[in-house]
Formats: sequence, structure tokens, C-alpha cells
Amino acid sequence: MNKERPCELNLKIKRLKTSRDGLKLNSREKAKQNKKLRDRNVEIAENRDQWKARCKELDRQKNDLDQQIQAVREQTECERMRANLERDRADKLQTEIEIIRK
Repeated sequence: MNKERPCELNLKIKRLKTSRDGLKLNSREKAKQNKKLRDRNVEIAENRDQWKARCKELDRQKNDLDQQIQAVREQTECERMRANLERDRADKLQTEIEIIRK
């Protein structure tokens, strides 16, 4: 077996401790970075889910408003047709009154 001097052993031990401490520090930093990335991913997923829910709600509101607009247009068209019929009827009555007066 190779006998090493104590000072050489102390230097090797010091290098190993320094190397181990560096690895621990790198490991801690990577763990912190990974945690930040996981937290950010969770935040992004939550924001995306909230956005999708809001989008669906707005789509529902848009569809409801489109249906209301269509109903109002149909009602307006019916009223317009009824007004035209009444106007035609009034014109016919007016012509009959004029015929009777003559």
C-alpha cells in the first residue's frame, strides 16, 4: 500500500469537501430553479384555464345576444309587415270613402 503524507491527505480531503460543497450548491440552485419553473407552469396552466372559462362564458353571452338580436329582427319584420298591411287597408278605405263621396 502506498503511504501518503498527512499533508497530502489533508489536501485531498479539502479538495473532495470543496468539490462536494460545489455539487451541493449546484444541486440546490437547480432545485430552486426547477421549483420556480414548476410554479410558473402551474401559474400558466391556471391562467390558461381561467382564460378558457372566461372565453366560454363570453361565447355563451355572445350567442344569447345573437339570439336576442335575431328575435328582435323577426319581431321588427312582423311589425313592419303589419304596418304595411294596415297602411294598404287604410289606403283602400280612403279610396272607397272618396268613391262614396263622389
